[in-house]
Amino acid sequence: MAIDFHAHYIAPKLMEMLEARKNDPRITHNSDRNSLYHMPVSTLPYSSLYYNMVERIEYLDHVGMEKQIISLPGLLGIDYLPIEQSLPMIKASNDDLAIQCDRYPGRIYGLAALPLADQGEMLNEFKRCVENYGMLGAILPNNAFLSLEYANEYKALYEYANEKSLHFFIHPGWRADEFPVLDTRPKNDPDELLIARGALGVQHSVSLALITLLYTNFLDQFPNTTTHIANLGGTFPMVVERMHHTVEARFPDAKLPPSRKDNLFFDTSSLGSRAIELAVEIYGADKIVVGTDTPIFSAETGLKVINETRLSADEKQMILRENALTLLSQ
Repeated sequence: MAIDFHAHYIAPKLMEMLEARKNDPRITHNSDRNSLYHMPVSTLPYSSLYYNMVERIEYLDHVGMEKQIISLPGLLGIDYLPIEQSLPMIKASNDDLAIQCDRYPGRIYGLAALPLADQGEMLNEFKRCVENYGMLGAILPNNAFLSLEYANEYKALYEYANEKSLHFFIHPGWRADEFPVLDTRPKNDPDELLIARGALGVQHSVSLALITLLYTNFLDQFPNTTTHIANLGGTFPMVVERMHHTVEARFPDAKLPPSRKDNLFFDTSSLGSRAIELAVEIYGADKIVVGTDTPIFSAETGLKVINETRLSADEKQMILRENALTLLSQ
C-alpha cells in the first residue's frame, strides 16, 4: 500500500460555481455532456473522478492506495483571482473537503486552499481550516517562492504553521499580483507541442521556487513546519551540478548550500523512473513521497514508475509509504 501526497478534488458546490462563470476558470459541457475545465492557460478533460469521492475511494482501493492527501491546485486558477471572486469558491472547496475528511477518516486528508489576493483573509481562512477542520496545512503556488522577497510575504502563514506544526504543499500556480494570466503560447503549434512546452515551463518554475526554499534561510526560520514541493523539484536534479560548476568558476570563494533541508520534501508527481532515481541521488530517498496528481494523471502510472526504478526495496518503501507516515505523524 502507498500514501499519495499530491492529489486533487473539486467539490460539487465549487463545480456549480465554476459552471456558472463566463470567464476562466470555468467548466463547460458540450452537447454530448463531455466536460472541459478551462484554466487560465489550456484546458483539462473533466470527469466524475474530480468530484465523486465514492468513485475516488473505489479507485484508491483498486490501485492499492492506503491514504490520499487532497488539495485544490493553483493551476486551476481559483486561488489567485480577485478576493471577491476567489473567497467564496475557496470556502466552498474547503468546507466540502472537510466533510470528505470526516467521512473517510484516516483515508482522506485535506490541505487548505487559500485566497491569495488578501493577506488577512488568507490567514483567517488558514486558521479556520486548521482550527475548525483539523486540516494538515495548506497548498501554496510555487510563484510565491520565485524570490525571497515574494516568500517573505507569506511569513505570517509560516509563523502560524510553526506554532501548530503544519505542512505546506508548493504546487505550480500564480501569485495574485499576476492576475490575469494570459495565454501567450504559440498559436499554430499542434496540441502535443503545446503540452511539451507547457511541461517544461512548469518544471522550470518549480525549480526556481526550489532555489528559494533550498538555498535561502526562509524555511530555517520555521523548524516546526514541513514543506514539500511538487514534481521532484522540477529540473533541479538535472542541473544542480551545473549550478555548482558555474558558481565555482565565477565566484571561487562562494559555495552553494547542500541539496537537503531537514523540513523540505519532494513528490514524484508525473515524473518517470529515471528522474526518480536521479532525485534520490540528489535529495536522498528519505526526502521523497508519492505524488500521483490524481485525477489529472493516472495513479497506476504514478505507482508503477516508482516500482520500476532500480532503487533498493527499502528505498522504494520509504518513498511509497514510510516518509509520508513521518510527515503525517508530526
